[in-house]
Amino acid sequence: MKPTKEIMGLRIISISDGTQTGVVKDFVLNPQEKTLDFVIVDQPTDYFGAKIIAFKDILGVGEFAMTIPNPNVIQDVAQNVDAQKLLNLDTRVIGTKVLTKKGQLIGEVTEILIDEETGRIAACIFKTNNQEHEIGAEKVITLGKELLIVEGFNEEPIQGKPQIGNVESVSNSAVTEAKEQAAPAPAPVPAPGEVEADKGFNLFEQRQLQYFIGKIVEKDIVLDNGNVLRAGERITPEMISFITSRSTLMEITSHLQKN
Repeated sequence: MKPTKEIMGLRIISISDGTQTGVVKDFVLNPQEKTLDFVIVDQPTDYFGAKIIAFKDILGVGEFAMTIPNPNVIQDVAQNVDAQKLLNLDTRVIGTKVLTKKGQLIGEVTEILIDEETGRIAACIFKTNNQEHEIGAEKVITLGKELLIVEGFNEEPIQGKPQIGNVESVSNSAVTEAKEQAAPAPAPVPAPGEVEADKGFNLFEQRQLQYFIGKIVEKDIVLDNGNVLRAGERITPEMISFITSRSTLMEITSHLQKN
């Protein structure tokens, strides 16, 4: 088993020609199957958009490198619908709260252990009261965007009722976020070639937004401010500022005109 921190940053080596094709920048999880389905590739240039490798195409994950048969297994995310759907779910796991089936908040996930042979999530590491605990994937009921729900773990309070404050914190945060989403402030127009990083998009999604500039879509798409991006119209930095949801980002990704 490998923790994700040992996978991130690995060199990606093509066996067919012995060259390095990039490094592992991030990973894409499948919450239903509890698997690592794709890795996101960091390449020397962003000119060709975000790239991914399906785990099934990976030959090995070692201490020095991740190996693939040849560079042809590196895919454009715009051409892979399954990857787009999983990216839209944005299941990170690390940093989420751990909740028992009976409603007890017991900690926060700090790491995931991956079976490097199968890509399955073997276990999750979470911390509570400055102590780390490991819980097997078989005891995980739900891999959610905000909560990891488990069963079969000690469901008694760790010490007294320290979790109440955490629950209030989560609730207050959720209310604040809901208010912000209900009444968004007008988004400033970024300078040419820039993409804002404060819309809740992760680094991978910010890179994909950057890639959109100058591209053309094949169908009309309604942007998040109500403006319409017309088929055949080139995407400008101003239009990018009106993309504020992952669903719109993925819709544009799916309908980019092939060069």
